[in-house]
Amino acid sequence: MTWRRAYWLLFAAWIGCALLGMNHVKAGLVTSYGADLTQPPWLYIVARSLYDPSRTNWMRRTLGYSPATAALGIWVAGALTEFSQLIWPDGLFRGVFDPLDLVAYATGLLVCYLIERHEMRTQSLRRVGSAV
Repeated sequence: MTWRRAYWLLFAAWIGCALLGMNHVKAGLVTSYGADLTQPPWLYIVARSLYDPSRTNWMRRTLGYSPATAALGIWVAGALTEFSQLIWPDGLFRGVFDPLDLVAYATGLLVCYLIERHEMRTQSLRRVGSAV
């Protein structure tokens, strides 16, 4: 699967889950964790410009500087919004604190991180092999 395809599939899933939630549709795990599983990896792909490597923007130059900074930065931002629900449940990020949301964020990000690291390692080995 290409990063561009993953970008669009994750985006569609994230928007679909958000629409279900906004319309108060009870769809079990889909509405409880669907957006938490799809938005962070979509943001990772955007931050790293994986959907279009020729694009560079402020997000790529800062948060997307490396796979680790992108994954960690996005997870920390998600964790902060989640923890804000403990302090300010009716605030900007309205909701109920759920530690499984943190696991969902990490799961989606970890998948993208591991795939990208594998691709980077494979490309590096190809370059070394072709130089010999």
